[in-house]
Formats: sequence, C-alpha cells, structure tokens
Amino acid sequence: MTKNYCKFWGTRGSCAVSGESFQKFGGNSSALEIRYGDTIAIIDAGTGIRPLGQELLKQKVRRIELFLSHTHWDHLIGFPFFDPIYEPGVHITVWAPPNIGRTNKELFSDLLAPEFFPVRFDQVQATLEFKTIQQKTPVAVGPLEFDFHITNHPGITFAFNIKTPHQTISYCTDNELLQGYHDDPENAPEELTQLHQSLIEFLKGTDILIHEAQYTPEEYRLKVGWGHSSTVNACYLVKRTQASQWLVTHHDPSHTDEDLKVLEGELNHYLKKQQIPCAAQWIGDGYVLPLK
Repeated sequence: MTKNYCKFWGTRGSCAVSGESFQKFGGNSSALEIRYGDTIAIIDAGTGIRPLGQELLKQKVRRIELFLSHTHWDHLIGFPFFDPIYEPGVHITVWAPPNIGRTNKELFSDLLAPEFFPVRFDQVQATLEFKTIQQKTPVAVGPLEFDFHITNHPGITFAFNIKTPHQTISYCTDNELLQGYHDDPENAPEELTQLHQSLIEFLKGTDILIHEAQYTPEEYRLKVGWGHSSTVNACYLVKRTQASQWLVTHHDPSHTDEDLKVLEGELNHYLKKQQIPCAAQWIGDGYVLPLK
C-alpha cells in the first residue's frame, strides 16, 4: 500500500448493519483513516474504528490524531472498542466541535459510564488529550492542515478540508442541502441556496469531495429535517464546488448492496444529463484512495 492514502473503515450512516445484503459495501459506521508519511489521522469513531484500532496496535502506533465531525452515536459508538485507548504509552488527541452543556472530556466520560460500558473512563490506559475545533480555524497535524465549516445537520456538525502538500480532501458526511426542496435544484429559491454559499466557498475547487447522498428523492420527502441530502440535491453542491472527484459515503442502513449500485447508476446518469463534469462513486468499507 502506498505511504499516503485515505482508507475507509466505515461507510454506513446512522446505524451499523450486517447480513448477506451488505457484503459489498459493508456495514460499519463512519471511520476514515488518513496516512501521510508518518502522520496518522482518523476522522470519526463509528464502528469502523474497531478493526482500525486492531491494525494500529499490530503496527505499534503510539500517536493518533482523532477528529470528530460531531458526536452523534454513529460517529462515536466505536470509541469504547478502539483498542489503542487501552494501551499504555499511546497518546491520542481527540479533536471535536464544541458541545452544549458539557465539555468533550465530560461527554467521553459519560460514554464510558458504568451504566453503558464495563470499562470506566478512568481505567483507560492511553493518554487522552481533548481539544476543541472551531469553524475556519485551521489546525496543523504534521504535513496536513485541517480546516472546519459547519454543515446543515442537527447539533454542531463540521465539514473538513484536509490539505496535503499536493491535494485537498473534503469530508462532509452529514449535510442536508436545500432542506425541504423536492424539485430541480437549479430552480431552488434564493433563500434556500444562500444558506449554503459559505460552505460552497469553503469547499470550492476541492480535489476529492467525500459527501453523502443518503436518500432517494422519494425517501427524502419523508425525511426532511433529518440532516441528510437527497441524491439530486447533493448534486447542487458538487456542481458549485467544481469538485474533481466525488466519493459517496454514509449510506442509509436500509440500502442494500443492490440498492446502492442502482443509486450510483441513476445519479451518474443525472450528472451527465445536467452536464456536471464529475462522476459519483459509491465507496464501501475497506476502500483505499491513494494520495499524491
């Protein structure tokens, strides 16, 4: 494997799933590993972080930067099963958005409360350092620069721009575009489109856009306000950011392998029809994207 890469350890949204119908794309919830030289950064701690943690221990990794887009269950539930937290000598920096009413350290302590898990927070062997990330306040991690922008999702949720020396990778798994709109996105009213202008400028010109397209247009009619985009509405962002490559993740737990293949074909047909020069690629657990 190349020394610089992104590896998707979890690509399912909302809830982990399993079974014969989920073999190709997998069922673990969100976890993305970014390797660049000796720098290891992880985004989100869904159930996909469990097998990633096993691999990191085999490699004797001792320093990990863990970024959370937000602290909903599907992006956090794997943390108690992340083996490096039980390893003495490991240092993990947890970067997370500000929370309402409690610090991130208090939130993680609650996650490992005895009512929820047999191991308590004070029994963790690794050194955990908690830092709060803020919108448009970049953070340097080795040769990588992380920057953040709020999305349209319940609670405080961030999209990421990760700049390497050669590329920009944008990660935005929970974002409801054109909320409540069900017609041609190109005809959306200005009061809706203006809500996304700041995020569009933030993501504009990215080399690799990792963004959800969780619902079909028909499903979206029943799920307005849930914080996720329809396939068609997501194209509004892709077109205006002029992304070179679009990787679709955070798949709905009800969508089988066959469903996702159909969605990929339908959306790529729509992108061609709209003359948007960017294909959509549905990716699953284990997908590796080489970086320059």
